[in-house]
Parts: sequence; C-alpha cells; structure tokens
Amino acid sequence: MSSLNSEKPRATDQTQATSTEPPTQADKLGAQPTAAPLDPPAPDPHPQSKIQKQEAILRRCPPPPHWRAPKLSQPFGRLKRILFNLLCVTSFGHAGLNPIWAAIRLEEEGDDSVWSDGINQTCDRLNNMLLVASLLLATAAVFITTTPPRPSMVNYTLRGPYICMLGSFGLLIGGIIVAAVCVLVSSKARPYWSEQVLYANRFHVYSTLIMLSYPFFSIGTAAVLLAFGVLAAVWSADDLGIQVAAPLLVLLPVGMAILFGVSCATAVAQTRLRKEAPDS
Repeated sequence: MSSLNSEKPRATDQTQATSTEPPTQADKLGAQPTAAPLDPPAPDPHPQSKIQKQEAILRRCPPPPHWRAPKLSQPFGRLKRILFNLLCVTSFGHAGLNPIWAAIRLEEEGDDSVWSDGINQTCDRLNNMLLVASLLLATAAVFITTTPPRPSMVNYTLRGPYICMLGSFGLLIGGIIVAAVCVLVSSKARPYWSEQVLYANRFHVYSTLIMLSYPFFSIGTAAVLLAFGVLAAVWSADDLGIQVAAPLLVLLPVGMAILFGVSCATAVAQTRLRKEAPDS
C-alpha cells in the first residue's frame, strides 16, 4: 500500500511536468494571428496633367529674366516682345519659353515625361517641314531644269519667273540642311545641357530660337517665291483663261492663313501658362 501511495505523487509530478513544458516554435507560429493582406494603394482620383505639372513647377521655380519676354518698358519693348513671341511660336509652337523651363525643372525632380514629349513634338514638326520642303524642292528643280511644253500658256524660262524659282530652290536647300541639323541636335539634347548651353543667356536664347525657326521662314519664303514665279510665268503668257484662274489658286491658301490669323487676333486668348494680369 505504501508503495502504491508513493507512485501516485510521481505520476502527478510527471503530469505537471508535461503540462508545464515550454511551447515549441511551431506552437508559437500557430498561435500568432495571420496578418491580413494589404490592399493596393488606391489610384489618385485627380491625376495631374502635363499642363498642371508645368503650372505647379512654374509657381515654385519661376524662370530667370533672360528666359522671359522683353519688358514693354524697354526701348522698342513692344516690338521686341512681338519678335520674341514670334520666334517662340515658329520654334516650339507656343508663345514664350515657360514650357521649356518647366520641363527642365521637372526632369531634375525625376519626371522626364514632359521633356520627352516636347522633344518628340519638336522633331515631328521639323520632320513635317522637311517633307514639305522636299516636295517643293522637287517641284522647283523641275521648273529650273526643263523647258515649258507650251510657252504660250506658261513660260517660266523668262528672267523674272526663273529668278524667283532659282531663289526658291536655294532657300529650300538651306532650310532642309538647317532642319536636318536641328532634328539631330534636338533629339540628343538633354535638359541640363540645354539650360547651360542653348539658353545660358539672352544671346544664346535668341541664337537658339533663330536656328530652330529658320526652317519655317526659309521654307515659307521659298514657297512664296515659287508661287510668284509661277504666277509671273502665267501672266507673261498670252492665255487669258489661265491668267484669270492662276491667282485664284494662290489666293485660296493665302486666304485660309489670313482667316486663321484674324480669328486668333480677335479671340484675345491667353495660354494657361501665362500669369493673368491683375484687374485694374
């Protein structure tokens, strides 16, 4: 009896020892609650467009004075501003250099999409002018290297028409060369290099704008000379019907350009990047 009684406490002690053993690592892992999967971040309900990015960066980092249009208080200030805006429009398609400055600042902050889009638009515009210039060059080459099939209707071998066509041919060659160089330079230009070299000061700004806008003025002037050469050749002939119909073919595109200019002048619309003038 005493031996049986002595074995009972031992069994009780073993049970207590078993029950008081520390939990294993698997028990610990099983006891921890599983974390719920994180939901993906919700998209921005109001994403910023390119114009909004440019407006925001221009408020934080306004452009330096030599990037801005000349002040009206300067001597011939209005004329200088018109010339500056004209060069910007023919170079980049918009008045002022604020979009270029904003694209450079955004690229420094890690967003190069605005700069890339601007470079692509500039190269596309130059490539389109190259295409038009190539077609006009082929036309001018035909006129200056062939004889008219019917001189009584169109005689472009006379001195006046021939000089106009030769001038058009020369301007087209120059415009094509400059446009091709501008495409090569613009496609490889980086924001930092452009700021430090192409737009370093007022002289560099005007030099860059003149270089980029030269194809527009050269090809446009060549087209006008070619049109005047053809008109002079028609008016020098003896066919009255063609003499009446030829000016209409020239006046139609010229009229479209005048109509577009009048509509833009009367709209009095300012770009979103330009700060609105305070109410007087």
